[in-house]
Amino acid sequence: MIVGQGIAGTLLAMELMNSGYKVVVFNEEKPNTSSLKAGGLYNPITGRKMVKTWMADELFLNLESYYQKLEHQLDARFIFPMPIYRLFFNYEEQNDWAAKAADPAYSHFIKELHASSLGIEGVQDEYGGLLLNHSGYVNLPNMLAAARKYLDDRGIYRSEVFQYDQMILQEDNIEYQGLEVGRVIFCDGPEAIKNPYWEHLPFNPVKGETLVISTELPSDMIINRGVFVLPRDGHYVVGATYDHKQLDYEPTAEGIKNLQDRLHKIFKGKYELVSSSAGIRPATFDRRPFIGFHSEHPQIGIFNGFGTKGVSLVPYFAGQLVNYLKGGGQIMDEVNVSRVTR
Repeated sequence: MIVGQGIAGTLLAMELMNSGYKVVVFNEEKPNTSSLKAGGLYNPITGRKMVKTWMADELFLNLESYYQKLEHQLDARFIFPMPIYRLFFNYEEQNDWAAKAADPAYSHFIKELHASSLGIEGVQDEYGGLLLNHSGYVNLPNMLAAARKYLDDRGIYRSEVFQYDQMILQEDNIEYQGLEVGRVIFCDGPEAIKNPYWEHLPFNPVKGETLVISTELPSDMIINRGVFVLPRDGHYVVGATYDHKQLDYEPTAEGIKNLQDRLHKIFKGKYELVSSSAGIRPATFDRRPFIGFHSEHPQIGIFNGFGTKGVSLVPYFAGQLVNYLKGGGQIMDEVNVSRVTR
């Protein structure tokens, strides 16, 4: 039994089914989940210092083929591979990346290195920038809707609030409202802080706001430096903010201004603000997900805490968890929920 049908619950359910497991998915359908609000970006070079993201070599080289196979299975389109244009802010960055372009540790992630502006109207790239490979975005609303239909067509999707107090824990299984299952795995995002079995975990949820704008920019690349500008459905998604204090689903004037100010640093063209939105990401204290099983109730699992990098992290770790359940591997120490003690 999977509880939650965001990106974590969806991809774990599909991995389990494709490995021969019987699955039922419970999901409280909310309009403001982080998976529905996220830009869906996957990006091997991140941060202000432009470094390889954690586990980039393991995560990214097969990521696009993973989602393309899932597209075929779900009969839907949702992955859009495209280069990310990471702007340089000075000559020092330009020189650093000229050296990294010849380094095998980085070269397969670099599509092109530009020492001068691409000449895109309004884009502030006087020092040029880096076009990345193995990057793009997943249209998460499309993917989640297609997966929901796939599960529902097979009679294994339940749109309802999960009731913790109705779980009856047996020695080697769990009963829930007439169902008998071997394990329950919670993929319930920020709701985990209310889960009596996992509320002790040091989650560090973060609110993220995004904008949708209408403007004239290339539709075949993502512009990224301090803020991402991602072409989607005829508009552009601009994101994102990081707020650990005001944890609600309402966009704010401060968040909108923050994004507009950051956008202005890299793009001075005209645009129209179409909409704004907010979601809460299930981040953790050490920026690593929580994966594994309860120390006292091994029938109860968790697959959560993927933060801002769910699109790239979840496929890899869903496969790792399924291999563990099949007896063919271990859960990496760095993500194993056992690293946190009560």
